[in-house]
Amino acid sequence: MSWLSSLRDGLTDDSLRIAILVGLASIPFTIALSWGSVSSGDGVVIGGSISGIPLLLAGLFVGSLYHDRATESRRAGFWTGLIGSSATAFIFTANTLASIGTLSSRQTVVAVAVMPGAIILGGGISVLVTMVSAAFADWVRTRVDSEHRVVESADAGETAVADSRWWLVVAVYALAAPVVLYYALGVRPDSGLEVGLMVAGLFVLVPLSIVALVGLFIDATTPRSRATDWLPSVWLYVGSPIGVAVAVYLLGVVRGVSYPPGYASYSFLGTLWFLSVGYLVNRTRHLGG
Repeated sequence: MSWLSSLRDGLTDDSLRIAILVGLASIPFTIALSWGSVSSGDGVVIGGSISGIPLLLAGLFVGSLYHDRATESRRAGFWTGLIGSSATAFIFTANTLASIGTLSSRQTVVAVAVMPGAIILGGGISVLVTMVSAAFADWVRTRVDSEHRVVESADAGETAVADSRWWLVVAVYALAAPVVLYYALGVRPDSGLEVGLMVAGLFVLVPLSIVALVGLFIDATTPRSRATDWLPSVWLYVGSPIGVAVAVYLLGVVRGVSYPPGYASYSFLGTLWFLSVGYLVNRTRHLGG
């Protein structure tokens, strides 16, 4: 019965009240974004598809909110996911029940039999998503905190910056991006082999851009001496590529373009390249590389 005691203690813990409320608030959004699979008629697949975006955003919000609180962000994220996972259970059950009418008797028995295990698995994934996103948000808040970024000791700050090698990943991206993007957008290959090269280049460039963005963030938030004359803006170098991609995507949706994610992706890659070059130039000028 210890798990019941833990559940009761968590639900009555005042420090977790906001995390629980955020989990409750995510439920209608998860249901709304996942409801299409329930009402799609004969094409419904057992379990359906469930949107994880509300829980992901809820975890990020809770992790940021609990950054400077006594309660650990991961624990808060656990409770947010646990409460929010009720939407996952509801959608899965609704999809399964909607499918039963089109199934044979044997398939119906199997569907009902696996439902409890599937619901538990879905709940576990929901909790994992919120815990990881909450821990990530807490880590980001720690990195951008002025107490972390600025240190009193000049030697400690210079050593930390000198030891950072994440700028090398940024440099690799800065060299690779213009080649791949020019080939994809400028040359616009139309033959089989050339198209294959373009696709291969993009398959390398897209993951590299994510690693470069992370490297840019880590290098920009490396502790520096209080006497430094350059404290990189995280919002500029890291936030701008994401913001531009979101803006282009929304603009594409409003204007009804054929594939908004494509425009958003290229905008992200281009903006990240431009800012990566600017960051490397400033880093070399102020820190000597």
